Amino acid sequence: MTEPLTFSDRIRNRRPLLIIAGIQIVLLAFIATRVMDIVIVEDSREVVDGVETITLRRELIGDPLLFALAAVGMALPLSSKNLRREPVMLLTVQLMIVALLIFVLWPVGQIFVEGFEGSGGDKRFSLENYQRLFNRPMVARASRNTVLLGITSATLSTLIGAVVAYTLTLTDIPWKRILRVLVVLTLVSPPFAVSFSFILLFGRRGLITYDLLGIRAWSIYGPDGIIMVQLISNIPLAVLILMGVFSSMDRDLEDAAEDLGAKTFRLLRTITFPLVTPALLTAWLLNFISSISDFGNPMLIGGDFQLLAPQAYIQRVELFDPQLSAALAVLLVIPALVAFALQHWISNRKSYVTVTGGARTGHIRKLPGLFKWPLFGIVLFLAMFNLLLYGSIFVGAAVKAWGFDFSLTLKNVSGLLIAIRELRNSLFVAAIAGVLGGLIGIILASLVTRRRFAGRGALDFAGTLMYAIPGTVVGIGYIIAFNAAPYLLTGTFGIIIIAFAFRRLPVGLRSGVAAEKQIDPHLEEASLDLGASRPRTFAKVTFPLLRTAFLAGVIYIFIRSMTDLSAAIFLSSARTQLFTVRMFNVMVRGSPSEAAAFAALLIVIIMLALGLLGRLTGKSFVDLFRIT
Repeated sequence: MTEPLTFSDRIRNRRPLLIIAGIQIVLLAFIATRVMDIVIVEDSREVVDGVETITLRRELIGDPLLFALAAVGMALPLSSKNLRREPVMLLTVQLMIVALLIFVLWPVGQIFVEGFEGSGGDKRFSLENYQRLFNRPMVARASRNTVLLGITSATLSTLIGAVVAYTLTLTDIPWKRILRVLVVLTLVSPPFAVSFSFILLFGRRGLITYDLLGIRAWSIYGPDGIIMVQLISNIPLAVLILMGVFSSMDRDLEDAAEDLGAKTFRLLRTITFPLVTPALLTAWLLNFISSISDFGNPMLIGGDFQLLAPQAYIQRVELFDPQLSAALAVLLVIPALVAFALQHWISNRKSYVTVTGGARTGHIRKLPGLFKWPLFGIVLFLAMFNLLLYGSIFVGAAVKAWGFDFSLTLKNVSGLLIAIRELRNSLFVAAIAGVLGGLIGIILASLVTRRRFAGRGALDFAGTLMYAIPGTVVGIGYIIAFNAAPYLLTGTFGIIIIAFAFRRLPVGLRSGVAAEKQIDPHLEEASLDLGASRPRTFAKVTFPLLRTAFLAGVIYIFIRSMTDLSAAIFLSSARTQLFTVRMFNVMVRGSPSEAAAFAALLIVIIMLALGLLGRLTGKSFVDLFRIT
């Protein structure tokens, strides 16, 4: 017969539950004080016999719905018995859920809320904003133009990228090492720097069109210019995706087709390219998202060609109509989310398997000259064209007035001194965003790969979702979500850092997941068996093994934060203005040589960061970008 438990024994047995309950109360109280507040407001005012009486009342401000959603999100991990036994791990999961809810899902959701609200402060559901939009021919044209541009740009860039990737991976063309670098060179600069280079070379006073060829009638501004710029910007993404697939293809499949009499063209058409269909579709969908979300290039080189991303900015910043801006953002984010969902579905399919045990991969095919040299010509032209674009930026930074006076000067370089504050702001924001995004990415990667709890798949999806959200939508969403009391974060460094960290979070998450899958779980199990706690095991065993992936994520997020414009232009203020925003304003103002100096300095900073990343990871220049 067992003796009854004493009061102290019952307390000792329930200590983990008491600790968990205390953690939940503290965390909920902390969230409540951050998303809600009680203020004193005037209720009424009256004057009786010359005496004025003011009645005050308390009013709840903030987002009670967000608090309720956070509470529900915190409750999900409580269903896991394993997590309930580990209060620190439980708290970590809950913090990740709350962070993604507040800084990813809530801003995106607020765009839909504001887009479907009535005008004049009416909070009820209404289609009034869309009736106003579609009564304007501009919106119909911008929507049609955005979709058509996305389809055209994605199709051409994916097809050309497939040809280039095949040539650089599976053929015996010369100079492949340097060509691989030059083909993806545009990845190291802000996207709108490519359109600026096009203006220097092919604009109204372009070096090639005006000075060399004497062309006056043709203009680079408009849909043709946007497509050309987006091709140069998006081809590298398709190349990187497809190079990895081509390099892992089983050589025996093509050898078998050749033994049956298939010639080169038939082999490519019936074996090689059909086997990379999922990768082709993935590249197309990602390029489609990149195209429709492009902001800087259409603003610089679009002319009168109307697109949704620039129009959302114009409605918000220039015409001061936030609800129409939110409605335009909804129109922009819907096709991006559809494309992202399709890409996610395709990447999870298990068909088209070409690599099995004993497969021979990485072979080089000796093509006949009829195929080899035209393919080499395509790759060489693209590489030299990229080199020409970047050369124009550095030359433009060294001349007095591009298009008028090509004499050398240091005036543009010394002019950068007036932008020291903006450069310092960008370095500060990008560095902190890189560390924050990299750390959250590594923690999330460890949770979704090593732990089992309710909502794990949703946590992984939310961590990757920002990859599909255009930067314009991120900027508008953060303004709507955090511009009012009790937040009042708009225009501060804090909101920019958070936006950059969570916008590039998918990079840190996916690189962390890939690294986690290479670590034997028995290493962590051995540490736990020896008595180490889960947090100590992560700090002493797991994180050191993930250090390279963490640093890769930090530096990659740093680079992308340094070159971001579409979100930064909404979130920065005069005090927190970033280098890319200042550079964009200089470009729009029409000072090409001064703007070239800005772009050249930014490219140098990014190249230095890439050099550091290469030394830390041991990867080549091309392989550094495959963590995307």
